[in-house]
Amino acid sequence: MPATKFMCPDSETIEIAKCLEVGGCRMPERCATLPYLRLIGFDREWKGVSPSSAGNGPRSLYLKATRDYTIDPQDRVWAAFGTSTHEKLSIHSFTNNVLSEERLSDEKMQGIADCLEVDETQDNRHILTDYKTWGSYKVAKAIGIMSEKTDEPVLDEGGKSVILKSGKNIGKAKTKKKTIITVDPSKADLKGEELQLNRYRLFFERYGFKISKIQIQVVSRDGGTYIAKSRGVDKNLYIIPIKILPDDEVLSFYNSLSLEVAEAFETGRIRKCNEWESWEGRRCEGFCEVAEFCKEMEG
Repeated sequence: MPATKFMCPDSETIEIAKCLEVGGCRMPERCATLPYLRLIGFDREWKGVSPSSAGNGPRSLYLKATRDYTIDPQDRVWAAFGTSTHEKLSIHSFTNNVLSEERLSDEKMQGIADCLEVDETQDNRHILTDYKTWGSYKVAKAIGIMSEKTDEPVLDEGGKSVILKSGKNIGKAKTKKKTIITVDPSKADLKGEELQLNRYRLFFERYGFKISKIQIQVVSRDGGTYIAKSRGVDKNLYIIPIKILPDDEVLSFYNSLSLEVAEAFETGRIRKCNEWESWEGRRCEGFCEVAEFCKEMEG
């Protein structure tokens, strides 16, 4: 079952089909244009676990496939932005030997890969890329940027520490907060992307394409802002390499996920999302469109 309702600005709901009719809005004026609402008011029909399912818990996948749920147009702005970016970039498919938005399948699953292009540094090799649109917080985690706040002494014109002359800290050196940014690639949080891109890699290699490297191209939604720079994200676009995982590890992950979802279709019961899938619980508190059904299942 797909998304069937929109959440209106007054927290009431309306059937998506009704909202998309000319004159169908129940509010004094529309919260967004019809083209935008048409774009976000659509979710792909459930056809089984796909490469992009990595990082989504089996319960979430099952409930989205079996429950009529509600979309808040405010929550899909960046998803729509990402979709539009994909569509613009896919125009260049088959130009300079580039494959874009390529539909792939085997006996296990199907998916759509963003971009496969010739590796200009190696003969008969290709680079596999997936496009992402993220906030700077997630970009920082994906790169392995670590930030730590520390106290730094305030110095006078002569280079000596300024001593406080009043207040509860009188006699102590005056300090100011300083953020220290370090990059540790070993701390990069890319588990879902590694699984997704490696699954696309297996598709292409089965078709005879030799993959030299895989990567993601990330646009930082808030790039250039103070908050992004404070997190160490100082560019608007990043190319982040993705490591090539053992084939068995990738196939085992997706096989297990598929089996869990299949069991749910048979029994109607399935485990809750784990810490990784639920973003340590944050996803359940405001980023999951089927959270209400999840809570009902626990009852």
